[in-house]
Amino acid sequence: MIYEGKFPIIVQKFNKHKEIKENLLNLLNNTNSENLQSIDNYYSDKISRLDWFDKTNWKRKWVEYIIEDLISHFKNQVKKLNLSDVIINALWFQQYNKSDTHSWHVHGDNYTGVYYVEFDKKCPPTQLIDPITEKLIKIKVKEGDIIMFPSFVIHRAPLVKNNTKKTIISFNLTFNNIESKYLKKLIKKYYY
Repeated sequence: MIYEGKFPIIVQKFNKHKEIKENLLNLLNNTNSENLQSIDNYYSDKISRLDWFDKTNWKRKWVEYIIEDLISHFKNQVKKLNLSDVIINALWFQQYNKSDTHSWHVHGDNYTGVYYVEFDKKCPPTQLIDPITEKLIKIKVKEGDIIMFPSFVIHRAPLVKNNTKKTIISFNLTFNNIESKYLKKLIKKYYY
């Protein structure tokens, strides 16, 4: 599904989710991680477990376990945007418990997103702000979904208010090329 609006947001079920969830969670739960608590004039973050500080280490066991399937998923999804040549620049996990939150922020690269590995219906999903209208965008997601949106879009993980656990994998992507068929169409349609 692509949300209509000022910018494209892709929401799609990760087709390998049911097959890999249990093993992936075991690997994530056995990964070296840190917690994050940052409260200042700018941020008020509290995340129980994350490996963001290791986000470009491709030798982590959980990354090696999932990377090929994620690349395949991303390649299929960016075709909806008429783009190609997906490069994953950063990949990390975050686990949220009661009272955890990740305040408003943006990412680098072209696109970013979230894979909802462990997601109870009572957990709040990622929220985005439309940069033109400043309206809050609440995306309907379920466990196993992957959302992708432009990295410049301001977003957050709202406060977890109940005793549920949310595990996500986040990423930063670059798309380097336009799909060749689409590029040919553009050249033909908009010839100088």
